[in-house]
Amino acid sequence: MNQTIIISFYRDGLPALKENGGLAAIGMNIGDYMPPYFYILALLTYLPWQDLYLIKLVSCAADFVLAYYVMRIVWLRYPGRPHGMMAYAVVLFLPTVVLNSAAWAQCDAMFTSALVACLYYFLIDRPNRAVLAFAISFVLKLQAIFFAPLLLLLFLKRKVKFHSLLIIPGVYILSIIPAAIMGRNLWDLLTVYVSQSKLYTSLCMSIPNLYAFLGNVASEPLGKAGVIFAGGVVLMLLYVLYRKPYVITPEILVTMGLLFAILLPFILPHMHERYYFLADIVSVIFAFYFPRKVYTAAIMCGASACATANYLFGLAYYPQQLLAVAVFINLILLAKHLWDLLSNSPVQRPAGVTA
Repeated sequence: MNQTIIISFYRDGLPALKENGGLAAIGMNIGDYMPPYFYILALLTYLPWQDLYLIKLVSCAADFVLAYYVMRIVWLRYPGRPHGMMAYAVVLFLPTVVLNSAAWAQCDAMFTSALVACLYYFLIDRPNRAVLAFAISFVLKLQAIFFAPLLLLLFLKRKVKFHSLLIIPGVYILSIIPAAIMGRNLWDLLTVYVSQSKLYTSLCMSIPNLYAFLGNVASEPLGKAGVIFAGGVVLMLLYVLYRKPYVITPEILVTMGLLFAILLPFILPHMHERYYFLADIVSVIFAFYFPRKVYTAAIMCGASACATANYLFGLAYYPQQLLAVAVFINLILLAKHLWDLLSNSPVQRPAGVTA
């Protein structure tokens, strides 16, 4: 793969850390990532390997953590059977996983592995660990917010205590302290994600989502309207899921996780082609939980892989708009499946509602 495809941070950031003393340079304002990723890269500067190999080493190591937690979740469904190992292998050789880490040197497997760990700990009723895993994901990448509605819903359903949510700002503050001590501006550290949100103006960046039908359009007013629209959709969905009485089973939790992982990058503007990465992974879990609906994972992973290949190599297998239609149909079918699960679940009144 041509290294020019790697974004300029990978070409310039690691050398800058090396030239300025590795860990001694974590206070420098390099790139737009949160400090924890720089801490990891700074440690890697002490290894005598090529920069690109070092970055890919981190990403590929995260692939194994990701596959491990997928395996653990599938084993909850099939204890003592080989399905967990099968899921482990599927994740490691999933096209988007190989392209993202080994080929592209992106770090999506890092924050996604933490989100999958979050899902796993919710499934085994360890909410504090789940929130901690979410917090770790959030300080690695902003796209952790794709699971934020699920976290909020579980809080509303009283599956997560308020004091547990305080773990999130706590981890955030702890993650930026070393960089602040080494000289980086504290306000910049506190507002990294605010700055990131202003970097891109294109409504759709090669991802097959709602804005693919507008083409390569850059519009600040439409972007703001799109964010408001997405927020409204999520809030209405959360209201419906909160008010409807049901018991949260593992099957429902996995389905909800996948629904949010697909929905948010589909309806939000300024999304990149790789932002379905979380949805790809959770769709694999979903396919093992519901084998008759394996087409859900096939459509999701296929559309995501096509979008990534198109961006990286210019291989336009299918029109972006057609892929967006496929993802939308997948989303509708998934929503119907979730509604059926909720309707057939043992009845439980919403928190705070009495007979």
